[in-house]
Amino acid sequence: KKKLEGKVAIITGGASGIGETTARHFANHGARAVVIADIQDDKGQLVAASIGAHRCTYIRCDVTDEHQVKSLVDSTVRSYGGLDIMFSNAGILNALDQSILDLDFSAFDRLFAINVRGMAACVKHAALVMVEGGVRGSIVCTASVAATMATPNHADYIM
Repeated sequence: KKKLEGKVAIITGGASGIGETTARHFANHGARAVVIADIQDDKGQLVAASIGAHRCTYIRCDVTDEHQVKSLVDSTVRSYGGLDIMFSNAGILNALDQSILDLDFSAFDRLFAINVRGMAACVKHAALVMVEGGVRGSIVCTASVAATMATPNHADYIM
């Protein structure tokens, strides 16, 4: 039996990078359904199609909008009968090089809305359906090693 046999998983940020690799890994390990949630529509649809429509779907979801996260989770539960794994992986690194002395608060707010608030929304709504469904699931959140060390000119990311 494969490790994830019969499991239903959501992967935010699943259209590229770590999220895409994780989606493929989950499918290869027997997940019954992998839901890729992202805002990169073309990439997300291509990844889902390459994994196979019989067990992978793409849903557009902006994690900064709690309503969209709730809809993503609820839609997954309706379609597949439950949720076993939430992999909260959506995140960005700000393109601006900035020290604390020239911190751009609009960029800072956007980064925190995605990387922190979005993660919290994923954890909240996944936990709600898991508790309601009596599922002993897994909620995994991606973090960066940059949180443990200072990096020049990425003040917003490492705060």
